Amino acid sequence: MKTVDILKENVIDAIEQINHNGIESGAQSSTYDLIFKGKRYPPKLVYSLAHKYATGDILDRSTFKGGEGTEAFKVLRNLGFEIKE
Repeated sequence: MKTVDILKENVIDAIEQINHNGIESGAQSSTYDLIFKGKRYPPKLVYSLAHKYATGDILDRSTFKGGEGTEAFKVLRNLGFEIKE
């Protein structure tokens, strides 16, 4: 996976999209949730949509891993987002 600079505003835009459109079928969390303003979101969906806001292209969730130690979780946490099991 090519490294892309995802900004905090890209993640917030992704969360706002989820708030507006809901969580698409098959994109629900399995183990972890990203917590933002007291609400829970699927971290892989948030990351894939944030990638879209950063680059213009949505990142297919099947092309990257989620979970502890993954690039997606590192990026989200480094931007200040909380992820809980």
